[in-house]
This record gives sequence, C-alpha cells and structure tokens, in this order.
Amino acid sequence: MNDVINELNKGSYVEPSSETLGDYLDDWLKHKRKRTAHSTYLHYKSFINNHIKPALGNVKVFDLKPGMVQNFYDSLLDQGELSERSIHHIHRILSNALEKGARIGDIQKNVTKAVEPARVRNKEMNFWNMDTLNDFLEATRQEQHYMAWYIGAFTGMRQGEILGLKWDCIDFENKIIYVRRALKRDDNYDYVIADLKNNSSYRSIAISDSDVFEFKKHYNKQKEHKLKVGKDYYDNNLVIAAAGGNFLLPSNLGRAFRRCMKQTEVEKIRFHDLRHTHASMLFSLKAHPKIVQERLGHSSITVTLDTYSHMLPNMQEAVAESLEDAFKKETKNKNKESL
Repeated sequence: MNDVINELNKGSYVEPSSETLGDYLDDWLKHKRKRTAHSTYLHYKSFINNHIKPALGNVKVFDLKPGMVQNFYDSLLDQGELSERSIHHIHRILSNALEKGARIGDIQKNVTKAVEPARVRNKEMNFWNMDTLNDFLEATRQEQHYMAWYIGAFTGMRQGEILGLKWDCIDFENKIIYVRRALKRDDNYDYVIADLKNNSSYRSIAISDSDVFEFKKHYNKQKEHKLKVGKDYYDNNLVIAAAGGNFLLPSNLGRAFRRCMKQTEVEKIRFHDLRHTHASMLFSLKAHPKIVQERLGHSSITVTLDTYSHMLPNMQEAVAESLEDAFKKETKNKNKESL
C-alpha cells in the first residue's frame, strides 16, 4: 500500500490491466508496421508469433516478472534450436515493446531491464582476397548466374538489391548503377520487387569500364535467350532473371553459388560475404570509409566503421612518425630563428 501511495504521489501509478502479453505485442506490431521497414516488421512478427507468444503470451503484462523472462531466455539456450544472436534479437524485440509501454505510461516498468540476455559472440567475418575472387570468376564465367556474383563482388550491393536490379537503373554512358529496388517478402511471405527499406539504401554506385563491358555482354546473352524462349519469356526487365524471365529466388541463387564454390574448390563463403569482399578490396586500396559507406548503403559511417574497423590499415605507426617529423621540423625552425 505504501508503494502504491508513493507512486500516486509521484504520478507514476499505473492501473493494473488484464491485458495479456500476447495481446499487448499484437498492438505493438500494428504500431511498428507503419514505422519500420516491411522486412523488419516481418522479422519482429516471426519471432513474436513463433517464440515469445507460445512461451509468455498468456501471461498478463502486469504479472510479468524478470524471472519469467530470464527463464524463457535460458530455456531457449538449453533447447539449442536458436542461435545466441537470434535469442538476443528476441530480447531486443521484447525490450523495445515493453519500453514503449513504460514510456507512455501503459505499463509500470520494462522488466527486461533486470534480465541478462544471451551473450552474442562475434563471428569471424569471411571474405575472399583478390586472387581467390579472380580465380572463382574466371572458373565460373560461363555459369548462368555468373553476373549475380560479379555484381556482388564489384558493387557491394545486397543480394535482394541485385535480384531486384532492372536495366533501367544502369546508366552505361555515365557508368552508374542506381539502386532503387530490392527483392523482398510481403505480408504473405511471398517474394516481390519493392522499394528499399530506408533512405540510405537508395544510392548511386560508380562502375568501371570493365563493369560496363560485363553488363553489356550479359545484356546481349540475355537478349539471345529471350529470342530462343520467345513468347513464353515473361520480361520483367531484370538484370538477373530466372530462365522464364521472372525474378530469381534467393534459394536458387544460393544453390548455384554453393555448387560453383564446390566445383572450384575455393574457400566457402556466403553470397552475402561478397559484400564484405567488396569492402575489403576498397580498404586495401585505401578508400576513405565514407566512400565505402556510400557504396554499401549503410545508414551512417559509424555502421561502416563498427563493421569493418578490423579491415582498416593500422595507421598508428604512420601517425607517430608524422608527429615526430612535424615536431623536429618546428624545433629546427625555431633554432634557426634564435640564431
């Protein structure tokens, strides 16, 4: 009673509600649907429906205790079906939802603040060096989807952006790719070509003469294929297309990529790691992190630096030597003036 009176005096008292956590999270999802990228919304929805609600959905929000949430996380770890990173994502989703309620006064407090989430160990980033990339490209030049991994390696575009790229977004004269669309899932988890998730993803990427040559060669091969297929070809103007002209499914691209890696006996990486390969090549050429950020479409340079700081050349020695040279030069000038 004293606690309640104290909360009333401070204006922090919240009337207990019979609303369950499941209903609360459904309302939160409706709120987030209009305020976040669609792919992110589907990501939230999947974790909530498949993991959080089955375990805690029937618990009243006002009855939810830190111990319940901690036991939930621990059980997920014990089951071993989800990675530590996925369990950490679940914690972030639940914490975000409860924090909103606590902030606007719908619930008393965010109990996840007293809970220890799963510790996520950093994974070693995989990427190819220039020699390995060159060997792989030379060995797979005649493959149907060769151009997909060529684009990934030399532009740093995301897989969905590559599969959603259309010919009208390639300016051959000015040697620029305009990233405007991506292949992603809709509410029914069907794939569609849609707008990008945030403003930073919309960008232009400069390409070289060699890139233009490869694009034009691919365009001519695609044109020949269209003539062979004839009226059955469903032309979506896609740069990377399935045999019938429709968009290529990520699973099919991944399957082709893994098959080619096995045949060429190169180090196995994910298709997404071609993006890291592109970043590593840029840093090896001493490209400014701002340029890397713009090409990759990161929301800020902080994201780029946090992701690729280990790739940045160690400039400590050069800075120390420059500082010493500047100091010696300044001291020498002063000594001359005193004479």
